[in-house]
Amino acid sequence: MAKRGKIEKKLPLRETEERPVQRRKYKYWVLIVCEDEKTEPYYFGVIKKQFPDETVFIHSVGTGRSSKGVVKKAIEEKQKLYEESNKEVDEVWAVFDKDDAEKSQGNVQRFEEAFNLAEKENVKVAYSNEAFELWLLLHFIDISSEKPIPRAEINSQLEICINKGRKNSTQFVYEHGDTEVIDIVVKSGNETKAIERADRLNAEHEKEKHTPIEANPNTKVNALVKSLRELIQYYSYTPDI
Repeated sequence: MAKRGKIEKKLPLRETEERPVQRRKYKYWVLIVCEDEKTEPYYFGVIKKQFPDETVFIHSVGTGRSSKGVVKKAIEEKQKLYEESNKEVDEVWAVFDKDDAEKSQGNVQRFEEAFNLAEKENVKVAYSNEAFELWLLLHFIDISSEKPIPRAEINSQLEICINKGRKNSTQFVYEHGDTEVIDIVVKSGNETKAIERADRLNAEHEKEKHTPIEANPNTKVNALVKSLRELIQYYSYTPDI
């Protein structure tokens, strides 16, 4: 007969998503380090769900840092992942905005140093001038490269585009950090058109030989999204039998 005594309470099992990820089973690794701590990681998390199981390991990190700080964090995270799993990361991306960097010489210097450091450390840059929301706006409309667009105007135009397509009377009001905008853009926007529009902006700024800090409006998030889409297509391929 078992001895009487206190019955030890068993701790509840952790939810599946909290269990350690067996990273080594993944065939390809992508590290994405973002300036924004919420919206951008959420956006790339949506794309991440579209990969076939156990193919591509995407580690998306929000930092709250700007330009050079994001690149530094990308370098740190790359090394951390290697030390944890003894496996090199295949692609490393830094996602950050220009914002109002030109208003301070110190910020200008850090912004330019971010690109130099990224190139030195093999970190790809998906910057936006002025803001990541420009990439979202391009899902709905064309944008001219000839006139700079401040963040406030980008956000305002994004609200207008979203509300045009809403059938109910509730008007969408965009607040920075609200991930609802991502769900709306993914559902109602046109990613293919956004890539084409961003490609055109890039080409026009390159033709004028604008530096990243001069290239307003512009975004290179399209390059990262194209890379992810190509990976999805590659790992989703099933040969005809």
